[in-house]
Amino acid sequence: MTWQLASRAGRFALSDAGGSGPPLVLVHGWGGSSAQWQAQLPGLSARWRVFAADLPGGPVHPLAGPVSMAALGQGLATLLGAAGLEDAVLLGHSMGGPVMVEAALAAPGRIRGLLGLDTLADRVFYGGTPAAEIARRRAAFGADLAGETRRMVDAIAAPATPADRRAGIVRDILRARPADLLDLRDALFAWEIAARLPGLACPLRLVNSAAVEAAHAADPLPCLAAVPCRIYGSGHFPQIEAPASLLPVLLAELAELAETDAETPFQYTATDLPHIP
Repeated sequence: MTWQLASRAGRFALSDAGGSGPPLVLVHGWGGSSAQWQAQLPGLSARWRVFAADLPGGPVHPLAGPVSMAALGQGLATLLGAAGLEDAVLLGHSMGGPVMVEAALAAPGRIRGLLGLDTLADRVFYGGTPAAEIARRRAAFGADLAGETRRMVDAIAAPATPADRRAGIVRDILRARPADLLDLRDALFAWEIAARLPGLACPLRLVNSAAVEAAHAADPLPCLAAVPCRIYGSGHFPQIEAPASLLPVLLAELAELAETDAETPFQYTATDLPHIP
């Protein structure tokens, strides 16, 4: 079954991918779609009832108007309500990290916990960016969108990832409308984790690549100081690049979230505590 929502930003979809157990909602990143999780579905659905979201602005549904991370999170939260999901865990990849945070802020009673995959800990992408710098980045990336996307994927993929798999990731991203991809990048850069995380009422855990962990170590985000982070290796798209080795990591982290006392309050603040590896 698939639930859909038409919003000012565009159309959202949430599909029941099967399985049994507590609800798990998969949230893709920039230029992605629910199809990126395909290799993970058999393993995840053995322990969870899995749902996969398609956000506006990707290759499945175009944007229909102005977009923000808050608008994407609100749309996803509305779909969780339409599907009747309670006590759900959200797993967000890349841009899906801010979206799941915003969904948890919009519908705190429906969400038990959040698991971020290669997300939230790089200040360049999640620390908030001035409007002039966002415009500069848009102009530079938009001048050669296809080429910049290829170069970006080559830079963040694992060294061992075959060229044809990298090319497939690029091809799928570029199925989205160019203006939509640029608008989503602008919205992502405008989002500031330190302003949003303190309002979160559920636990958050991260599973990040060595590259994102290095970026965080070089320029830490204090609001993540008490957030557990597990390093899985390299490659920004592990659900596509190395699905077999990623699965046990995800299952272990999801189990930690499922076993966390839902009544325990969680506070995320901008203190200068050391990062927990």
